[in-house]
Amino acid sequence: MARILFVVNIFPGPGGVENVTKTLIGELGRENSVFVLAFSSVESFPVPETLDGVFYFKNMDVAGNISYYNEIISRLRITHVINQGIYFFLSDIVFNKDRDKNLKIISVLHGMAGYEKEEYWCQERLRTAGRIGIATRKILSFLGLNSGLRRYVRLFVDAYAVAVRESYRVVLLSDEDVSSFCRYYHFECDRWKIAAIPNPLPESYSDVPQPDHGQKENIVLYVGRFAPVKNIPDILRAWEIFCKRLSGWKLVLVGDGPDRDKIEKQAQKMRDVEFKGYTTNPQPYYKRAKIILLTSKLEGYPMTLIEARRFGVVPVVYDICPGVRSIVSDDCGIITRKKSARALAEAMSMLAANGGMLGAMSTSAYMKSEENCLQTIMEKWKSIL
Repeated sequence: MARILFVVNIFPGPGGVENVTKTLIGELGRENSVFVLAFSSVESFPVPETLDGVFYFKNMDVAGNISYYNEIISRLRITHVINQGIYFFLSDIVFNKDRDKNLKIISVLHGMAGYEKEEYWCQERLRTAGRIGIATRKILSFLGLNSGLRRYVRLFVDAYAVAVRESYRVVLLSDEDVSSFCRYYHFECDRWKIAAIPNPLPESYSDVPQPDHGQKENIVLYVGRFAPVKNIPDILRAWEIFCKRLSGWKLVLVGDGPDRDKIEKQAQKMRDVEFKGYTTNPQPYYKRAKIILLTSKLEGYPMTLIEARRFGVVPVVYDICPGVRSIVSDDCGIITRKKSARALAEAMSMLAANGGMLGAMSTSAYMKSEENCLQTIMEKWKSIL
């Protein structure tokens, strides 16, 4: 029996990493002792019954956090550490020079290769810098003179290099992710220790029967955070174009976040748009919807897509990353050639006007959802522990 410590930024919480961690703990905890060490939590979210304990860093300096981490490892007799996220601010802690060298550290990257460059522009201090400030940084970046961007990217690159060098195994979320990660960061020589394990569906999705497409409603769905990185204004612009061509459909947006007020204001004069707020259980929306949209600027392996696919909801998405491409194939959804509202509206219109195509894609989406069923994914995890 292994004694496993998940090291994460936030736990429990509402995000994709937090939900995947919760699912893995639920299953691994059936046969192993499982613990969590995190920086913070969202108190309204429950933890799995199979979890043996949760610990939190005490806002100490790096040296204090390292000491606490090593003490937890020793006291709990941990055999495996799962480094969820490969966050640069955790690297010095997880891979500290005084750690137990017999530990098997498995590092998991939940983002796409190069996402740190886009993440740089999503920082709050840059989003509020004003047009002149942002334009100046864009020009400096084009000229290769943005030292802030270089430093920010270097934090991630160095963390990945340490993780690849020091981890027992590194886990990415698709085969294409492995290829692009090794190519982008020049880790080809270490490819032997990098595995592809997709995110699992939660246990509650395991017994979902094949949906009857004919019983679904004419709903186009968005599920996720209302944040700049999710690029929701493109969804609203696409909806405006779509509504000029077809009627009898409704856009439903499920979620919350810092941009919600701005997005709702943008949609005030649009017809057939509903905002449903945040929910811990989006299944009722998946059951009703026919199409789901994703227009993010960056993603890793979107949980909303694999959850929706389980209910036969057909994805229409931007070509964001390898994770999206591994989920959305030609027969179960549409990846638009251009990242534009018009291209999104064209794809939505084609599906909405062709019930036969939409129904066939719905069936295919459900069938392919078996790839992410919990039992299938857990066999891959157990093989590397």
